[in-house]
Amino acid sequence: MQNKDFHVLALVKGEHQFVYIFDEMGWDDLVETLCQQAEDPDIEFSWFDAALLSHRAKTQIESANEANSEADQSTPTDNENETEFKAPIASRLPS
Repeated sequence: MQNKDFHVLALVKGEHQFVYIFDEMGWDDLVETLCQQAEDPDIEFSWFDAALLSHRAKTQIESANEANSEADQSTPTDNENETEFKAPIASRLPS
């Protein structure tokens, strides 16, 4: 099952801020962007930065997939239609 979550990566290097918003389907585009920025001598973004962020992105995607898989296994189903379980509002309020 494909994850439909959006993920955010951020890197601050001195005065420069790099922020990436992506989903699982945009993984290839993200890696391509990171590589292009690492190759550009005018951008203060290294190959180490690209490797670090791509690893973090992959970890985020895998964690979200694991969480979604666990949620899918614990979600009750009625015939073939999935039903969504919602806790009472009071249980979601901070104590």
